This record gives sequence, structure tokens and C-alpha cells, in this order.
Amino acid sequence: MTDFFQIAFLIKLIAAAFGTLGFALLFKVRAKHLPFAVLCGLFTYAIYYTVLFFDGSLFAAAFLATVFTSIFAEISARICRAPAILFLIPGTIPIVPGGDLYHTMRMLLSENFSGSFEYLLGALMIGIGIAGGIVMMSVLITLIFGKKRRFHH
Repeated sequence: MTDFFQIAFLIKLIAAAFGTLGFALLFKVRAKHLPFAVLCGLFTYAIYYTVLFFDGSLFAAAFLATVFTSIFAEISARICRAPAILFLIPGTIPIVPGGDLYHTMRMLLSENFSGSFEYLLGALMIGIGIAGGIVMMSVLITLIFGKKRRFHH
């Protein structure tokens, strides 16, 4: 358990927060919404890291982290009276498999096809986990809150 709380984990959390902040600024998220977007990215990476630390798969880590991100984005959207997408997109940035895709291409160019396939498979698992988490929560939220809206009209 002592291995979990290393300085490297704290550095990764800080990097996730700054990465989320950078993308939120790039997507022109308003200043009053930035704290929610940054917290979303920070918690998303913390969940992703925790699942991987306790021997979860890349898919499970990305899926569970994205489920949290979707819930956090919906709650933040209702608190801030803003679209959930303002928090969802920057919040998923810390777990996007950019490094795996880079290594896939690097291995392909060096003709290491087995290594390339390994990185590509990891990137696909993370990507499918992210997509699955967003779709599942989007459908559930639409089913839950969509019915309430219909009854009010």
C-alpha cells in the first residue's frame, strides 16, 4: 500500500490537472467553470491510476474513470448551469492514449511490429473504455432525466 502514495503519483496528478487546464483554456471554457473542469480531470486520472495500480485492465481503468467523468460533468453542468460537454471533454484528456499512439507509430517506423501491435492494442482498449463509459452514462442520464422532463410538459 505504501507504493501507491509515491511522489510520482502526485506529480502525475499535478500534470493531469495542468493538462486539463490547458485543454479547457484551448476549448475556451469560461474562467468560472475552470475549477470544475480541472477537478474533473484530476479525479479522472486518480481513478484511472488507482484501477491500474490494483491490477485492473486498461479497459476497466478507462471505463470506470470515464463513468466518473460523465457523472462529475453532469453534476458540474447542473451546478454551473452550463453544458456538460464543457467538463466532459477536458476531463477525459488525462487518460487519452496519446503516448501509446506515439509509441505505436515509433515502433512501426522501426519495423518492430510486435511491439507496435502491443501499444496499439493498449490504445484501442483505452479508447474503447472511454467511448463505452461516455455512451453508457449518456444513455443512462438521458433515460433518467429525459423522462422527468417529459412529465413536466
